[in-house]
Amino acid sequence: MNTFIKSPHASIWLSAEAISLSTKLMVNLQIQQGSQLARMLGVNPLFYNDEAVRIWVQRELNEGLALNHYALTNLETKFLDIMNHYDIPYSL
Repeated sequence: MNTFIKSPHASIWLSAEAISLSTKLMVNLQIQQGSQLARMLGVNPLFYNDEAVRIWVQRELNEGLALNHYALTNLETKFLDIMNHYDIPYSL
């Protein structure tokens, strides 16, 4: 994934925190463009990977993910757990 990701502006759907965390998550895990992640993340399959990750991160925040020093690590762990659930080999 390009490390020069242009982040969208915060909106009614995505908070600034979700955008920031999702951008860091995509860079750290080198999430590639495509469309296969939406279903695995429980997001409408019409979304591309980057959009699906942003929506998923916002959902995690809405469901109580603490915005602290460990937020990104917790998201990385949850994402990798989802990949393991679908038997998708994912390593850093």
